[in-house]
Parts: sequence; structure tokens; C-alpha cells
Amino acid sequence: MATRETQVTCPAGAIVGTSDGEVRTFRSIPYAHLTVPFNPPEPAPTGLLIDATAPEHGANRLSIATPEGARRNDDLPVLVYIHGGRFEEGSHTDTYSNAEGFAREGFVHVRVGYRLKFPGMLPFADDAPHEYRAVQDCATALTWIQRNIEAFGGDPTNVTLVGHSAGADITLWLARRDHFTGEFRRAVAASPVFPRRSFESRRWAARGALGTPLLRGELNALAARNPQRLARAYGRFRTQYITDIALGPFPFNAAALADVPLVVTSTRDEFMPTGRPFDRAGIGKPAARVMARHMGVAKGKARGYLEHAAAMDPRAVGGRLISDAMCRRWVDDIAEGAPGALWQAELYPTDTRPAYHSKELRPAFTIGSGLNAWLTHFARTGEAGWRRYTDAKTVMRVRLDGTGAAEVTDPLGYLRGVFGPVS
Repeated sequence: MATRETQVTCPAGAIVGTSDGEVRTFRSIPYAHLTVPFNPPEPAPTGLLIDATAPEHGANRLSIATPEGARRNDDLPVLVYIHGGRFEEGSHTDTYSNAEGFAREGFVHVRVGYRLKFPGMLPFADDAPHEYRAVQDCATALTWIQRNIEAFGGDPTNVTLVGHSAGADITLWLARRDHFTGEFRRAVAASPVFPRRSFESRRWAARGALGTPLLRGELNALAARNPQRLARAYGRFRTQYITDIALGPFPFNAAALADVPLVVTSTRDEFMPTGRPFDRAGIGKPAARVMARHMGVAKGKARGYLEHAAAMDPRAVGGRLISDAMCRRWVDDIAEGAPGALWQAELYPTDTRPAYHSKELRPAFTIGSGLNAWLTHFARTGEAGWRRYTDAKTVMRVRLDGTGAAEVTDPLGYLRGVFGPVS
């Protein structure tokens, strides 16, 4: 389909994008000014002429898709997507969130980028409590959206924040009482994965990998002098933490969340492939017994947990432990501790599609699919379409293709009390 240039004027400036006659797309708009990699973000300058006709890499950028005829005061619902990728990969240019498809359904869709690896997540002694630059980046993007999205036809009072994996971590961190500023109305956290250990326990590994003091000025100078060395250093650092997220917001506490309507989801078999070498060799359960304490299982809890995991799937006990320790424990913590309205879903495999980590993304963002129906309904109305978790610990269990939906009671209850406190 032929495209033409189109323009929107807003406080940020005159933004030039493209239109295919149905959807207007504005790519890689800078929402912040990053002076150096390890400093907090600064708001982007305003009143500029911005060429947003082609995607460009950059952590401080966002992309917008909006219906062709959308104009100011149309008050369309806004869906803001924060990508995952273990705080190591991913970009606002990723297309799997189907921005154009949402725009055709009457949404304004925004994809947000943020800083990754050490520049995004390595904490400094002079940082404010619970502050991370990746989170600050996304908060700056939300402020940009509040100031500018009306010009694209969006309703700044009807913003739904959707994050997956590391993006779910950022989503939940932005929903903390000490961070929440009312710039989104509701949130979806899909398969959050928080670290089990503090950065303080990993400082030695970061210092050894970088070969320099962990000071903001030192690392800014290193990034300017030798960015390849900085990238190699992160690669060495993260190899120490294969069965955990190397860097991430810490410590997570569901009770610290604000009263924000929230949907939290997990897949049944999140990280099963990671445990496959043990499970295929027939040593999944013994390997899981050895790994249990390393994976955070509390003293005295391993035997009961492993028996339950074996009953769920005797051929995948190692993968079950990794999935539960990295992701599903946090989903249960959120459901049990979040103060606001909360809905939980557990996504099951189909005959042709395993329910591994990230396998829910394509069906969730495919317009007209079963999973997409609840997402668009929630983003429009604030209701997920099934009973809240507080109604007898009710959880919607559904296959990835949207079939077989059924409300079940407390499917992650077997995790409660199994994992010890993070440290």
C-alpha cells in the first residue's frame, strides 16, 4: 500500500510521520535528552521539527500508531507497550506488539524504548532510593505522552500500560506508591521476572567485569572512550547469573504498589527449555534438589515443592523449578499483596504452541484472537472480563489460542511460602 507523509503539531513540535490511508505512524520520536549514558534522563527539547518517518535505534525514543482520522478531542484509548528482554535486548522498533492493528481498532498505540544493561540498571550510591535509569526513562516517556498524545487523538486520562518480562518489572515499578504519578490508569504485567539477589551481592562481579570503580563519572568516561569494552564487560558479568535476571529493580514488594487496577499473567511453562538438558537426561528432579537453595527455595521446603512439581509434570521438574523461581513466584506475590483491583490469568499450551516465556505475545497482540479480546476490553473499560483474584483467589486459565477458558481457584498456591525472602 502506498504511503504519504503526514504531520501532527503538538507541544513537542511538528512531527512528520507516514500514512497508509488507514493508519498514521510516527517512528522513533525522541522523548528525552540523554547527555551521557549513566545520567538521569532530561526532557526532550520542545517546539522542534521532528522527522519520524523512519525507525531509528535509540533508547530515548518512542513510536506511535494512530487511526488515520484521529484528531484532538477524539479521546481514543491509549495503549503504551514496554518491551521485555532481560534488560539486555529489545527496542521500541520491535513490531510484535502490532501497533498498526491496534490503531485500526481505534487505539493510539505507543511503544517505548529505554536504556539497557549497565547504563539502564546499574545502581550508584547517590541514586535516590528505588530509582533506576531504565525506569526513569519510561517515566519520562509517560510524561511526554501526557503532554502530547491528545494531538494524536489519544485520551491522556485513559492510558493502559502493558509490560512483558523486564517490561513488566518496569510497569510494576512505575506503579509503586513512591513512583506512581497518575500518568496511566491501569496496567498489565505479563510474566514479570525480578532478581532474587541485590546488586550489593553482585557488585564484585560488576567491578571485576568492568575493571573500573563503579562511579557515574568513571563509567560515563568509559562509555565515551571505549563503548565496546563496556558492552563486553556486561557480557562477562551476566554469565554469572544464567538462572536469574542479572540486573533488575530490587527488592520487589507487592505491598508497595499503589491502588492501580492490574492484570498479572504467567505462562504455565515459562522457562522449561532452560531445564531441558537435565530433564531430558532423566535427572531433572535430582538436579532440582541440588539447585533448590540456589534458586531461592526456603530451608525445609524443597521436598514438598519438588513432589508437587513432579506431580505436575514428572518429565520437567528442573524446568518447573526454574520457571517458578524466575517468574511464577512473583506473579503469586503480586496477586496476594497488591492493594488494588487485580485479575490473574494463567496461560496454557495448545496442541501446537508451548506455553513458554514470550509465547503469549503474538496471540495477545493479534487483533481478533481470544487473548487479544480481553486485552482490548481491559484497555477500553478497566475490566478484564472474569472475576477478580480477591473473589476466592479466582484465576482465569486459558490456552494461548484463547480456547478452553475456565475460572480456577489458586493454581499458584503451591508456591506460597516455598521461596525465602530476597536478599
